[in-house]
Amino acid sequence: MKKTLVVFMAMALMMSVAVISQTATTAIEFWTAPNPFQEAFWSEVVKEWNNTHHDQQIKWQVIPAGNSSEEVILTALATGTGPDLSTNIFTGFAAQLIENDFLVPFNRFDGFDELLKARSMENIVKNGWGFNGNYYVLPLYTNPMAYWWNKDVLDELGIDVPKTYSDVLNLGAKYNNPTKQKYTILTRHEPNWWDRWFDFCMSYQANSGGKPYWDDKKVLFNDAHGLKYMEFINQLFRKKYSPTENFQDALQKGIVLGSIEGPWGINYTKETYPEFNYVIAPPLVPDDYPADQPIHTFADTKGMVMLTKNKQKQEVAWNFIKWYYSDIKHDVKWLEKTNMLPSREDVLARKEFAEYLSANPQLAEYAKLLPYSVPPALNSKTIELQTKMNEVLWEPVIYGKKAPVKALNDAEKELNKIIKQ
Repeated sequence: MKKTLVVFMAMALMMSVAVISQTATTAIEFWTAPNPFQEAFWSEVVKEWNNTHHDQQIKWQVIPAGNSSEEVILTALATGTGPDLSTNIFTGFAAQLIENDFLVPFNRFDGFDELLKARSMENIVKNGWGFNGNYYVLPLYTNPMAYWWNKDVLDELGIDVPKTYSDVLNLGAKYNNPTKQKYTILTRHEPNWWDRWFDFCMSYQANSGGKPYWDDKKVLFNDAHGLKYMEFINQLFRKKYSPTENFQDALQKGIVLGSIEGPWGINYTKETYPEFNYVIAPPLVPDDYPADQPIHTFADTKGMVMLTKNKQKQEVAWNFIKWYYSDIKHDVKWLEKTNMLPSREDVLARKEFAEYLSANPQLAEYAKLLPYSVPPALNSKTIELQTKMNEVLWEPVIYGKKAPVKALNDAEKELNKIIKQ
């Protein structure tokens, strides 16, 4: 009897150890952007989680080196070695992952709506990150785009910060002198597909009140909003108010008076051109834009996605996501480590961010644009579309080969072919 009892107890103990061991080894693979500031941030966050959640562990690493993060992730998923959770996902790549059935919609988990409200990102997510009624990406950070203007020169000229296309054209008539390398505004003419995010796409969003320039079915930009902007671009280059040469740091060196810039340029300018004095302003708009309406802008923004179909791992991933996004201290630490604004609608209102923004007034100007910052339009063919946009719309107008109306018509036709393939 005693022997039987001992055997039974031993078996019970072994089973208990096995259960505990199995629970303790429940872990998910988590990949983050290969950026030193973000690496330092996530290292601390994951350590904190692992130290307080022994039964739900995170195996963290940066996205492996390759031609691009997108290519590395796709290759890993195809070979069954991909992550369960990943950051560094922009809308176009998200759409590609969704179409290939790699992503898990967050809105199917309990507490989704409560989480959006807790982090004050309900409008941000539901107005820019939806795909066919589901939400597959939770944004981490938002870099609004804005214009920088040379304050010292504007003050010398006695001219207010430009707000409209006519303001810029009038400024150019008074100031522009290409023979002395004095240009009014920088317009990026390089054929890089991503550059169109920061001029055409941004300006269409500004003119249209935040509407997308295309969706997953057709082009939307061939309208009055797109035409007004391309007519403005046409005038800039015909009047030589914008240079066609490539200059490094053209704004800081005084070659141009204005330029579209992201918040990542703040620290670089502070360190490299400490005497440069500038004003940060919203995107330019047409003269007839309603004065009482907010001006939207393009958001360079990326987020977190779930890629595992394993239910047990999904539970761990969702618990980690809720823990991370619901605690404002993580967003405060993110801001301090990366100098990038968290994707929240209340950054200016919350006292937790006040000290940092007070010490960084230029970044505070960008924070004012957060409620009106729109992510890239969701389409899995973003790279192909914007490459074709360069070919049939952007470059032909800049170099005077097509009138804006014809260029827009041609672009609509050619880009719709790509979308419908």
